[in-house]
Amino acid sequence: MKNIQIKICGQTNPAIINHCLNLGIEKQGLIFYEQSPRFVDNDTLGIINNYFKNFKHQFVGVFVNPSINEIESKLKQFDFDTIQLHGNEDQDLINTIKKKFNKSIYKSITPEKFIGEYFQNVDLFLIESAPSKEEMPGGNNKTWDWSSFNNPNNLPFLISGGLNITNIKKAIDLTGASFVDINSGVEDKPGIKNISLIEDLVLSLK
Repeated sequence: MKNIQIKICGQTNPAIINHCLNLGIEKQGLIFYEQSPRFVDNDTLGIINNYFKNFKHQFVGVFVNPSINEIESKLKQFDFDTIQLHGNEDQDLINTIKKKFNKSIYKSITPEKFIGEYFQNVDLFLIESAPSKEEMPGGNNKTWDWSSFNNPNNLPFLISGGLNITNIKKAIDLTGASFVDINSGVEDKPGIKNISLIEDLVLSLK
């Protein structure tokens, strides 16, 4: 299998973050959406800054329809290198964020919209299924039809949504992905990561 990059999203435990960094996992996702069970509060963010400021290039801050002030506030506490937009952000907001912060930007998008909709100033598109009205933003541990995935504009992307050790190789084979985003698939319950599951997944891909 080709070299696969991994992002573990929904990180809240500094000890597990440290273990993931030692395993060579490329990206660590911090969620700043208060309704999420994986929300990173200011106290935890301060601890992360104290321990991992030299690894800031490996951290992704995840926002849902954020204000500029909200992003700025988090970056003052921990200067992570990548901003992930996980809501209904439009091109104007993306442009403003890029100009203001000059950070890498990931943008979530459904596989259907990915075919025909193009955002500028996005460095990487995160492909996942759309949430229902009752669900929170994000993949909600739901897989999607990887076999119908199409990337006509050859844009950089990573795949997300319901990925775990039992299905991730199939998802990679069908989509051609070289970058995967894992959250629920390495948890005992929402917000509680399992080191053994993380290690097994890394071993299977690395």
